[in-house]
Amino acid sequence: MFTWLFLTCFVSLSASFAVFALEREVNTDFDSVGDILWWWIITISGIGGDRNPITNEGKLVAGFVIVSGLVLLAILISQVASLITLTYERKDKGIIRIGYSNHIVIYGYTSLTAGVVKLLRSHFGSHLKIVLISNDIDFNPFPKEVDFIYANPINKDTFVEANAGQAMASIILANDRFSDPDAYSLVIATGVESYNARAVTIVEVMDDDYKNLYKEGKIEAFLYRKELLKDLLDKNDDSKLLRIIEKETQLTRDSNSQEHVGLI
Repeated sequence: MFTWLFLTCFVSLSASFAVFALEREVNTDFDSVGDILWWWIITISGIGGDRNPITNEGKLVAGFVIVSGLVLLAILISQVASLITLTYERKDKGIIRIGYSNHIVIYGYTSLTAGVVKLLRSHFGSHLKIVLISNDIDFNPFPKEVDFIYANPINKDTFVEANAGQAMASIILANDRFSDPDAYSLVIATGVESYNARAVTIVEVMDDDYKNLYKEGKIEAFLYRKELLKDLLDKNDDSKLLRIIEKETQLTRDSNSQEHVGLI
């Protein structure tokens, strides 16, 4: 595409100098190279002006310059449209890098992820930035609610892409896809805590025996599957998850928040 753009510009500019060669002896509008360059710019842009060729040959070549300007404009519009489409496709597929801070990162797409996202959004409001990281799906399941990153949660590069070092909280949901979800969550939690010890790391625990291992990694905030599920089903506005976040961060309930509806 850029090759065609370059060739069209080159041919069009060459034709403009042909107009200059044909007109400069008989037309005072084309006395200098500066005149012809200005005429070329306003011609291909569609603006037009008061400089016009007067010879038949000059008019013929000028017509070609006008057509090439239309072609150039079509190429530019097509290229811009392609770039916009590509940007949206990359965002939908999770091929992005987060640049903002003070956000909440959710690790894992599970049966409870939708409920957790809706709980956070309904309680803290639309201004809260939420990032979802998962490699179990290859598209953003909640495009209006979260920014999605398609990546392995245990990969260190993922923390960079999610700007996890500037996040205020991390929520690690137990992934049922693994035979031992707690072991997988422990690996993620250890990496998150070492990358950003200032933020609160909240872990969904399936097996109580893992709590001591989490504590050894300086992780003290836990949620049990049953209590989290109950809070979501009961639409509990005072759930343990919300209490932990409000205690450990600067977040408070949004004054415009509405009653939780259909959290799961």
